[in-house]
Amino acid sequence: MASDRETRRIEPGTVAYRVLSIRMIWFASAVIVVLGIAVAVWLVAAFGNGDAQERNQLEAIKTAGTVVVGTGGAAALLLAARRQRSAEIALKQKDLDQAAAARAHALQEQVADDTRLDATERRLTELYSKAVDQLGSDRLAVQLGGLYALERLGQNSPDQRQTIVNVLCAYLRMFSDSAADTRPTRDQHAVQQGRVRHAVGEVLAAHLRPEAPDSRFWPAVDLDLGGASLLDFDLSGCRVRSADFRATTFVGIARFEGTNFTDTVSFASAAFTAEADFTRAVFAQRPHFISVSFGSDAVFTSANFTSGFTFDDAVFLARSRFDSARFTLGAEVVSRSFEELPTELTRHLRALPTRVPYADIPAPAAGSVPLGVGVDRTPAVWRPAVDSHFVAFMGPESGKTTLVRTIIRGIVERYTPAEAAILLVDYRRSSLGYVATEHLLGYAISISQLTAMLEDVRESMQRRIPGPDVTQEQLRNRSWWYGPELYVIVDDAELVSRGDTDPFEPLREFLPQAKDVGLHLVVVRSTEGAAEALEHGALNTLADLEVPGIVGDGDFREGPLLGGVWPSALLPGRVTKVSRSGRELVQLAWSESDPLAARQPGTESGPVSG
Repeated sequence: MASDRETRRIEPGTVAYRVLSIRMIWFASAVIVVLGIAVAVWLVAAFGNGDAQERNQLEAIKTAGTVVVGTGGAAALLLAARRQRSAEIALKQKDLDQAAAARAHALQEQVADDTRLDATERRLTELYSKAVDQLGSDRLAVQLGGLYALERLGQNSPDQRQTIVNVLCAYLRMFSDSAADTRPTRDQHAVQQGRVRHAVGEVLAAHLRPEAPDSRFWPAVDLDLGGASLLDFDLSGCRVRSADFRATTFVGIARFEGTNFTDTVSFASAAFTAEADFTRAVFAQRPHFISVSFGSDAVFTSANFTSGFTFDDAVFLARSRFDSARFTLGAEVVSRSFEELPTELTRHLRALPTRVPYADIPAPAAGSVPLGVGVDRTPAVWRPAVDSHFVAFMGPESGKTTLVRTIIRGIVERYTPAEAAILLVDYRRSSLGYVATEHLLGYAISISQLTAMLEDVRESMQRRIPGPDVTQEQLRNRSWWYGPELYVIVDDAELVSRGDTDPFEPLREFLPQAKDVGLHLVVVRSTEGAAEALEHGALNTLADLEVPGIVGDGDFREGPLLGGVWPSALLPGRVTKVSRSGRELVQLAWSESDPLAARQPGTESGPVSG
């Protein structure tokens, strides 16, 4: 048969085996039988007589036959072995065929799995892309639908959770204008965005709380919210692996009560406009609060700092509370309470005193008007010879009039009436009779009085403008005019400048040349409406000149007023002093309301005498 001559192969590249055909087996058997019969007949015919010689020959033939039979048996054994080998080859081939079939089946299953995975990935990508597009919509319902679609996608796909958290964090980082967040607005789009931002924060917090029901907790999540403006941010009771809040502004109360940070966390250069609550918070790694600004109470009660802390250049504008907090420093095994920490570590974590009598202020440098004391208990001052003007924004009952009296007292104690003249604008008459010396040039309590006085001031300042005949030496020594320098001090300036009317308009042209004409404008007003007031009149010019000043208690929604400093909920007399050299937390001095007595020329009283 043709098939019997075919060569069967087990594997490509392996040895080929020829199979013995049935015809050949039958033919070989017949030949052997015929040959055996022929030999038997021949033996009987040749050696059948029975003599001894023939018997010997017959025995020899028997022996030869035995050998032949044995050879035949060997051949049969060889055949059996070949048959056994053929059977084993067949079994091996069957095993190989089954293995090949199994591989093919596994490949088919793999292809099916890949197809299902691709379909799943495409579906996830479509859902993800659609949800992100919805989140960027300009319709509130669509945005919220996209947000909750992303939340559901993360809940059903654990491997996508960090990506979804990154998307939500990126959305919050899109809003970095904290000043806009503090201003009341009727813009529907801004209101809508505020609602979505609140919802995003709630979704994040809901999945970061370990006690969240129905397996809603997402473990090992990292947050990147650096530079964002966060509205009423609440991570209380959450567990976060790492968090980046660098340069983040927290508008409204920031809640981190019981938050567990299992890895690194940074609040460097962050700003808290209202209370920051870190009660019972746990910091597994050293937290970084470098240059952070706490605009209101900073509460770290019972917080746990297991690897130390960094609060370098942190500013506490109100109270700081570390009672019952625990700290582990360096290689220490046992944590220590806040009260047990070395003074050099806690000095910059403690708040300023709530009352500083004027007489207790250390003597400042010559020519400096003391305002109060800083965190390191050194005097905070205004230097009129360096910065001609000064602006203060403070809330009601926070010490505006006391500040005015402190500045007046510093001027009176350092300069004679021939060196300094004071024009006091005091619509409330809070300092009536306070200046009982010849320093008082005028006392204005109404717009009519003030207008007439400022017109005289304008004419006087006009005469002091250097003309073309003034030499460089005169400019250097300011010797082309004689007389006292004029200090125009305004208390409750919000009562003086109303609407678009600015009675200080006659002075605006002289403000940039104040050092040449000997003019100093001191404006003390309420923080309410201050942001709008800074856009008009003399205050706008002072803002352009970047004059020094202070920002105290007030509504943070006013936005940044001086040097990016916001008003916040501060204690009476607690302010942030702003100058070209930076910011400083200050407790203003308390000055009595007793009238100032005249002093003899050449003498100085108050803190300078010490």
